Amino acid sequence: MTATVPAARHAVDATNEPLLELDEIQAHIVPGFPDTHQRFVGLRLPDGDGQAAAARAMLATLTPMVTPARAGLRHRSRRRALGPGHDGVSVAVALSSRCLRVLGQPGLAMIDEAFGAGMGKRSGLLDPAKEGWEVGAPGAELDILIILAGDDESRLAEAEAPLLAPGHGLTVSHRQTAYRLPGDIEHFGFRDGISQPSLRGRVDAATPLAARQPMPAMRDGRAYARPGDVLVWPGQFLFGQPTQSDSSTTRPGAPRTDPALARNGSLLVYRKLAQDVAAFRGDTAAMAAALPVDAGTLRAWLVGRRPDGSPLVRDETDPSPAEINHFGYDNDAPPIGEVRGARADADGGRCPLAAHIRKVNPRDQETDQGSQENTLTMMILRRGITYGPLYDEDPAADRGLLFLCYQTDIDRQFETLARRWANKSDERPSPGVPNGLDMIIGRTRGPREAPLPGGHVSTMIDYVIPKGGAYLFTPSIPALRALSGVPDGR
Repeated sequence: MTATVPAARHAVDATNEPLLELDEIQAHIVPGFPDTHQRFVGLRLPDGDGQAAAARAMLATLTPMVTPARAGLRHRSRRRALGPGHDGVSVAVALSSRCLRVLGQPGLAMIDEAFGAGMGKRSGLLDPAKEGWEVGAPGAELDILIILAGDDESRLAEAEAPLLAPGHGLTVSHRQTAYRLPGDIEHFGFRDGISQPSLRGRVDAATPLAARQPMPAMRDGRAYARPGDVLVWPGQFLFGQPTQSDSSTTRPGAPRTDPALARNGSLLVYRKLAQDVAAFRGDTAAMAAALPVDAGTLRAWLVGRRPDGSPLVRDETDPSPAEINHFGYDNDAPPIGEVRGARADADGGRCPLAAHIRKVNPRDQETDQGSQENTLTMMILRRGITYGPLYDEDPAADRGLLFLCYQTDIDRQFETLARRWANKSDERPSPGVPNGLDMIIGRTRGPREAPLPGGHVSTMIDYVIPKGGAYLFTPSIPALRALSGVPDGR
């Protein structure tokens, strides 16, 4: 598995990468909203006559408010330099396939099979049963999802108020407030949102979107912007852009043919996932006592990282920000300057094969779906955020994660991670050796079971409970103008 890595280094050249149209792409896709608070408002179109007029009127109101990617990059840069609170409200808008059909766009409504069907009809592929849905239940599906983000809650409330008021002809079918917990942890106590792909593409003629640093040739053959930051062609997340090849990590794949209005848009998966912290703590403590092992160790095995985000594959519990994603499973990650290397872990001796981060991101290992090059075509851009207070502050409160991710193929990307990997005890990477279910998010009618370094564990208790959601399309800003009927340039 190991090999001598050449000493020569070079930064990945971006000159053959597309110039991204950052004034057209919504900022929630690229670079994402970093703000402390977010509010989600789901609107449902009326039945019968007036649907199209109501949809167009709402989009005409919303489109000027939507934050473009270029402004989002400036906001993120200012926030890093000055801290929270130096901007107003960022806005994103996403639409259902039903809304697109009402607006006379059947081709766009069927750009993706899963999106066209909707999450409600596909839910049986994700969860054993659709019970207790609070979002997107039959008759209360989301046709327009509006995301508001900012650091000032009073400003968010002011921006949200007109959307909740009657008179616009649509029904408020969903409303959710959310905010980031201290240290960007999720409710089980683990730092979240650590591993993300870096998009290829340029901000201007000379500047790549993802800053590059000189890197040695990596044993896994993949291209990296920086240690641990794998580069992926933007067509995996934005329609109309060069796609990732399923046989090459460095050259783009064959271009797609999609409706013109799809360009620079993306498919959004939105799910509300309740977290039962008491069940997680109690059940994992009982599992740990039975092995026996420390409860903190067992929980880290289930996640694949320690609470501070350090990966179990790495020996250090104090990785630098540059080291926290610098590791592989089949291949050693070499030392790069002051960035320490990491040993491979092909058999799961340190990070169990059933660990959550390994199930949903197998990195440099082959899978039941194909080669490691093919795995890059299944990556997603995660934009999730927690909701509800910390468990110790209010044990009875509703809490969990609003899972959001972007892609251009829901079946191949999000649904592969959920139903083909997290929900299955498949036989990767070793034929004939089941690696167990994802004990954190896996869903099955029987017990979830997994082999761990300390022994076999099993449970019938769900720590994460789906509460519904939607498959949506996040259009470009010019597409929003066209769908609203507002002339371009207003």
